[in-house]
Amino acid sequence: MYFRPFPILTLLAVPILAALVALGVWQAQRAGWKAGVIEAFAEAAKQPPLTHEAACRAGLAEGQVITPPQGQGPSLRMFGHNALGDAGWREFQAAEFCGGHVLAETGFEALQIGGPGAVLPPGARAQALVDRFIVEPWPEKSFMTAANSATRNEWHWFDEPAMAQAVGAPDLDARFIVTPHAGTPAFLTRTPPETHIGYSVTWFGMAAAFAVIYAVFHARAGRLRFGKAKT
Repeated sequence: MYFRPFPILTLLAVPILAALVALGVWQAQRAGWKAGVIEAFAEAAKQPPLTHEAACRAGLAEGQVITPPQGQGPSLRMFGHNALGDAGWREFQAAEFCGGHVLAETGFEALQIGGPGAVLPPGARAQALVDRFIVEPWPEKSFMTAANSATRNEWHWFDEPAMAQAVGAPDLDARFIVTPHAGTPAFLTRTPPETHIGYSVTWFGMAAAFAVIYAVFHARAGRLRFGKAKT
């Protein structure tokens, strides 16, 4: 085998190849971690829900299954979907928790399809009764999200300062929200382990393709040959 690499090209190629491989390994590790978290959540969901005191003693954390909180004060209308996928306004109130307040989902108002005369389905304005809630991470603002309107009480992303003022809770905990238990929560199912595996395969495939292109480039330049050298 004969190999005489281009110095500058190789200096650029090595870190790029290393980064692609590292991303593949990272996504594979994320897949294992996500599978473990989902399994742990499924086991926790089978157990009686934690009281608020027990959850606070353990340290409030995402994925905890707790008893229903008691919302107080004004309601915030956050556009979203319920567990059945229906579009509408999720209603949140401040609830006392661990010496402060968290936003708790207390109702759902389905969109009226068909104009002002349309009739809302039974129970569309009230959250179904559940005996347990889920502690979820504070949702991040997504790209190109619509603007919030505090005056119309129409929210499209979680804005801590504005929401704390709207519900009258300056000590609002912006790490978590609590929502009714309706199966595995979205923050766990949004990117399942299979998706992370797909990402991992993609990164490893890009690394392999990059290595092949690097080798072919050197072979065409006469700097890479396999087999015995000609005499």
